[in-house]
Amino acid sequence: MTNTSLQIGDVYALQEKEIGKWFAFQIVQIGEENAVYIDLDYWSEMIPEENDLNKMSYLRLNHHLWNNETKQCWAPIKFFPSHAKKVGNMPIRPFEECKSFGNWPNGSQQKWTEKWKKLPKDQVLAFKEAHTKWNETIIVAGKEVKKNLYGLFDDTLSAVKDYSEFDKLPGLGRITTTKDNPQLIPFLERRFLIRELVWDNCQRRELDLSRTHLEEVEISGEDIEVIILPSSISNLTLRGKLSPNLCIHSPNDGYSMVLRVELHDDFLPDVGLSRLTNLRLTSIQDFNLKDIPARYPGLTWLGLAGKPGYIREVSEISNFRELETLTMDDLFGFSADDFPHPGSLPELRHLWIESVPAEAGKIIKKLYKGNIQDLQVLKLRSVEWLHENLNNPLRNWDGSELVPKSKYNKSVALWKETRRRMMEEASHAELDFSAVKCIAIDYAEGFNKLDRRSSFIETEEREDIFNAFEQILNETGLSEFKEEIIQLIDEKRSW
Repeated sequence: MTNTSLQIGDVYALQEKEIGKWFAFQIVQIGEENAVYIDLDYWSEMIPEENDLNKMSYLRLNHHLWNNETKQCWAPIKFFPSHAKKVGNMPIRPFEECKSFGNWPNGSQQKWTEKWKKLPKDQVLAFKEAHTKWNETIIVAGKEVKKNLYGLFDDTLSAVKDYSEFDKLPGLGRITTTKDNPQLIPFLERRFLIRELVWDNCQRRELDLSRTHLEEVEISGEDIEVIILPSSISNLTLRGKLSPNLCIHSPNDGYSMVLRVELHDDFLPDVGLSRLTNLRLTSIQDFNLKDIPARYPGLTWLGLAGKPGYIREVSEISNFRELETLTMDDLFGFSADDFPHPGSLPELRHLWIESVPAEAGKIIKKLYKGNIQDLQVLKLRSVEWLHENLNNPLRNWDGSELVPKSKYNKSVALWKETRRRMMEEASHAELDFSAVKCIAIDYAEGFNKLDRRSSFIETEEREDIFNAFEQILNETGLSEFKEEIIQLIDEKRSW
């Protein structure tokens, strides 16, 4: 049913939570259950008044890869923010057809617009220009590369003595490395538009990124005890074994930041970040939620994913009174009685659970249906299924709309036979590497055959197939050959 209090042309204001400034948006189209809004260019410490309307226009986005465009979005009328302040009504201007669906605005577009206005203009102009000239090439570190190259890896990073060589690449946005070069951090500090850093096996005790302009950081390394983040950070991912002494410093103590942790042996150190709003834990095998609400009481998003695994004291989730989104995947060991009831999570808007106990999932779906904005309960599992698929890396395909059941069964059979052959080869006193390569080729060609008549392998499935073989290499102690074998599979595949 349409909320008749919303009218086309209405302008509303909200306060952005992190900085505290006010922003505005306009209702430009109203449907039966959803309405289209467009962000406006108001961004101030003062609450807008009706006499401010004549100064407002549609916000033109130019941050990142936006090119002077407006952002319009369908959002559910039922969940229109009750604390929004109506400023008034003004005529709407022409706008493009809206094809995107999402949530009501949170001020992020206005915030990014202001941030990009403060960046060095020469770097912004060069970045934008590089990403419009797709075919232009340049010689860097002795190799011909596209001028709009976005990412650098160890092979190129190690090929130069002076990182100023990379100033030829104004479109850079990501650095991926496994090595420590003293030039790296200073380079990141002077390149305002490099927004991503992936650093595997970092061996520093203290990693100071405070003067960089990174938005996304992914780190592994059990020696790290201190990470100092920049004010620009939005996502931090920690992988592998972590030091129990790890402490993370962020200018806003984690507010408006996503912390992703790929758990090792279910260990999550208390890293600080007392104002963290978004926590996502993966690779759970057997994890207890007991201490999490006390560490991060202000969470608005909690994501939990198993290996698959067991999750204990699920009832603790009810202590996250500000929680808006909860996701659970491949997790067992709880019942519907353990799960929070709708009334205990007053701000919850999105509940996505997949591959959980069947009995619990059915009851949870019934309890929450019609009570929240977005409910997805998929792939409910029996105890027998869990026992059969505990170590099956393709288990997510079971029940997928994109993977027919017959294709799933044949894929699992192919993986099991490949694993059996690899285990047998690895058990020999002397490894016959040519035999290992033959097994890898048969694996690739097996999936070629399965995908031939009716294609079902897309990006996610492709990654699963590679990861499944990597799991075999790890199990057989042959991970040292990972790069060569994965490249061989890549060459032989047609999917």
